[in-house]
Amino acid sequence: METVVILGAGQMGRAARNLLNMNNMELVAIGDNNPQKWDYGAEIQILPIAEALMADPDCALVGVLDDERAGQLKRQARECGYQGRILALSDVYTMFDVRGATFRRIADRVEATNVPGSMAELGTYRGDFAWQLNMRFPERTLYLFDTFDGFDVRDISTEREKSSAKADAHDFGNTREADVLARMPFEEKVVIRKGFFPETAQGLEKERYAVVSLDVDLYAPTFAGLEYFYPKLNEGGAIVLHDYNSLRFDGVRRAVADYERKYGRLDLIPLSDLHGTAIIVKPWNERKAGEAE
Repeated sequence: METVVILGAGQMGRAARNLLNMNNMELVAIGDNNPQKWDYGAEIQILPIAEALMADPDCALVGVLDDERAGQLKRQARECGYQGRILALSDVYTMFDVRGATFRRIADRVEATNVPGSMAELGTYRGDFAWQLNMRFPERTLYLFDTFDGFDVRDISTEREKSSAKADAHDFGNTREADVLARMPFEEKVVIRKGFFPETAQGLEKERYAVVSLDVDLYAPTFAGLEYFYPKLNEGGAIVLHDYNSLRFDGVRRAVADYERKYGRLDLIPLSDLHGTAIIVKPWNERKAGEAE
């Protein structure tokens, strides 16, 4: 069994920890440069970089995605005298996509069980996930809800009351609907709903959905998205919820908790991807569940 130290105790480092194959890799410490994250009493200690590397692990895993920061941590490890193998999470991140792979499995199930309904995404940004929805279900309408101007100031105001997320108005505003549409393989099936949600859902009261991507980062639009989409999700359908276990955007998890307090428990399963995605499934009713397919 190889020993490993993770360099970086933030969102990506924590996610990388959950992805380690514990049959082959033993995590002996986590190193970070931020004193506020150091925890000598934790089961796996979070230590200054130099102290963590004193364990002389077989591998040092750089648990950040930013190339510049990853390079800095690599250099720091060498300056500390570490001569072992260094693996950067950023080197393999672009090769594998847990959320995308899970969606493809969900899509197979939706087709196999004939779940009806449209596709939708709330929080489209540049369309990285939207084009996958469009490609996989070319015959179904795909609704894209987004301000296309980043975070709305109204949601930011709520965020500061409900969470500790560091978000500002118009973050993620470097996108345009025309550019997103240009990425869609079946553009004729895409309906853009630009503006503030849930106002942009007006007129869709009778619409039903099979798969929904909910990727809005903040408390208020996440809660509003669950209130709108979950009742309209057909049985057997699924919501792909981004950032549920995010350290940066903790308002998402709080929105889910508040939704469950108000409406009841959701059938929610967290994924071990780097951004803390969760899958919410709309269960079949008892009669259908007992029927032969």
